[in-house]
Amino acid sequence: MRRIGDLVKDITRILEEEKVDYVIVGGIAIAAWGNIRTTRDVDTILFIKEKDADEFEQALKREKFSIQAGDIKAALKERSHFTIFDDLSEYYIDAKGIYNENDRITLKRRRKVSLADFEFYVASPEDTIANKLLFGSEQDVKDAEGIYARQLDNLDMAYLEERCERLEVYEEFSTMKTRVERQIREEEKTRKLF
Repeated sequence: MRRIGDLVKDITRILEEEKVDYVIVGGIAIAAWGNIRTTRDVDTILFIKEKDADEFEQALKREKFSIQAGDIKAALKERSHFTIFDDLSEYYIDAKGIYNENDRITLKRRRKVSLADFEFYVASPEDTIANKLLFGSEQDVKDAEGIYARQLDNLDMAYLEERCERLEVYEEFSTMKTRVERQIREEEKTRKLF
């Protein structure tokens, strides 16, 4: 049975061998920036063309993944998602193409991270925070808060603010920033008392 870390390793190896530019987003990117939570899928944005779908399907099938090239082509035409199932576990890959400027920026600014003995690309912490605020569910906001708190000293704050403005979530960012920084200060005061 393939574990989630093995799945990430195997799918990123295949993507690199097939010369498909990618960026991992979602739960794995959130974990890469220090905010661990459970996930059953690997969310990816792929720079893939319809003409490459048949070859990509074959490469995936050789490594015990299930997908039909027709599903990839249809998703790219419809600008939607397609699912790559792992034949060796209950995990899966939720993939989409590059459909807009936000996707292009997220791919362009991806960062390489390490997990055990391999490296792979995830969305930058700034792009992950901004996108999570854009999606806006309660869990998305918690994910953004967790990354902000854990990466605060490493964030490109000027870029993050500009990105939030572009995505029209600056007000949400400002509220989150105030809340997280207040909580950090309160925790520091409590630690000093003990």
